[in-house]
Amino acid sequence: MILLLRLCVCLAVVVFVNAATDTHPDIPKIPDGTEPASTDENIDNELSPETKPTKETKDEIIPTPNVDEDVLPTAETPTGTGFTHRPPRPPTVDNPTLYHYIPVPGPPGMPGPTGTTGNPGYPGPQGPMGYAGAPGNNGNNGSPGPAGRQGSDGQKGERGSPGITGDPGVPGASGTNGERGARGPMGDRGQMGPSGRTGARGVIGPTGPKGSRGTEGKPGSSGMRGFPGSCDCTQSLVYQRAFSVARTTSLTASNGHMIITWNHEFSNVGGDFDMSTGMFNVTIPGTYFFTIHVYKSSRQNFPLVQLLKNGDHVIGVIDYGPNDSEDSSGNSVVLNLTKGDAVWLLLYDGKEIYSSHYKFTTFSGFLLFPNFE
Repeated sequence: MILLLRLCVCLAVVVFVNAATDTHPDIPKIPDGTEPASTDENIDNELSPETKPTKETKDEIIPTPNVDEDVLPTAETPTGTGFTHRPPRPPTVDNPTLYHYIPVPGPPGMPGPTGTTGNPGYPGPQGPMGYAGAPGNNGNNGSPGPAGRQGSDGQKGERGSPGITGDPGVPGASGTNGERGARGPMGDRGQMGPSGRTGARGVIGPTGPKGSRGTEGKPGSSGMRGFPGSCDCTQSLVYQRAFSVARTTSLTASNGHMIITWNHEFSNVGGDFDMSTGMFNVTIPGTYFFTIHVYKSSRQNFPLVQLLKNGDHVIGVIDYGPNDSEDSSGNSVVLNLTKGDAVWLLLYDGKEIYSSHYKFTTFSGFLLFPNFE
């Protein structure tokens, strides 16, 4: 770059010299093959210390050969005429105003060797910030690094605020009855509360004296004659009658007294017990034994059961106790029955009997011996 700059400068000087020598005929041309004259600055640099002008000889007049005084350059001489002039010196008595003649530079010489590289310059001032470049494309995802070691447990955070109450869950299945707990100590007598509402109907009182026999009803119409049967059995087998039934679910009389029905049959010898109605219908007169077992599982409600013969009260079973929630009660009776009598159990209004697949509540009866008159 430096060499190219030097060539451009030399070319400009050559063009200037040619223009100067061609436009003014009075300036003598330097013959070819002669060494061109140097400028004052180059002359000063080429002079040795012995030949450099001193202060006394510095102001000597340099003669201007072959130039008329009429064409000497002045301060008003226009540029481009081939003259190079310096400003006039201040006039003195011994040294009138004269102009130095500056020799015309010759053609440029060959470029000199490249000089040594100079020291780096000082950093220039920081330029203004450029415009932001367009964002680059997203790079590809790197491969996952190896799993780090497990960190130590952090400090326990503050307790969060309570969450929103969830919807009620589906009711769970009924659990099995737990064991009966120990009876707790009797509490202090409380204050008398306000009068309660009228309670349920009380227990039916004892049966009154037997009334006189009513008038005999009209005989019914005769039934159809049966087919002749064959019997190859003893008389004792003909007169066997027995039944035993149970409940597998609880029962509550919520709309008046109700006949207890049964949903499990242990036995029904002779078929005199009707599972659909809960009644035992006598077909063989004789002496019968009946037994009742009922179970309770609540302190708020309790069982109250009667055994009825043809609608008349015979015996009852009750299990009352506000501090007792798991209990069983029973009763038994022997009755003389005639053909056509019916026996069943009645649950009082508002009372409850408990049972499950364990069959806590049962009703049984059987013929002890027939009685033919």
